[in-house]
Amino acid sequence: MKKTISVYVLALCLLAAFAAGCGGKDDNTVTTAASGTSGETTASPASDETTAAPVAAQGGFYFSLNGAAVSPGMEQDALLSALGDADNVFQAPSCAGEGTDYTYTYGGVEIATVPDAQGVNRVNAIVLKDDLSSTPEGVSLFMTMADMTAAYGEDYTSSGNAYTYARDNTLLQFIVEGDEITSIQYLLEE
Repeated sequence: MKKTISVYVLALCLLAAFAAGCGGKDDNTVTTAASGTSGETTASPASDETTAAPVAAQGGFYFSLNGAAVSPGMEQDALLSALGDADNVFQAPSCAGEGTDYTYTYGGVEIATVPDAQGVNRVNAIVLKDDLSSTPEGVSLFMTMADMTAAYGEDYTSSGNAYTYARDNTLLQFIVEGDEITSIQYLLEE
């Protein structure tokens, strides 16, 4: 139970820092959408018929959610078209650019979008919040560093307890405390 709480606290801190940015707090809104999605996540790679994975097609990291490939760099419109209504949506004025940052929650997965230089919102971060979600390679929270390296190899950079793999313009980052994975995030490389 203590491990679960620490994972949630870490994930909330990361998302709060990301979402808060430097925007005005008076413009923040939280909405809950009635959703037909189950919030179920899958570890199976997307099929060739999935149109929601432009970055994955180029070899970048992606996450499979409800049968759709979701990648850092993916346009917000393509994300919403592939996944439908989120369980929750948080929005705040963007610190990264003109416009609005959004954080979409689908079950135990949070997906953050920010506007790019052209004002198009793109997926910036995908955070796995529970061990019910796993990467397409089968790695989930509370697994070991050996599980991580068995799936992804030793070609990572490390800083403290963060281990980051880079592929094309995407990053896959694991936080390991002791020998246990406590955070998994997909990030857009800047």
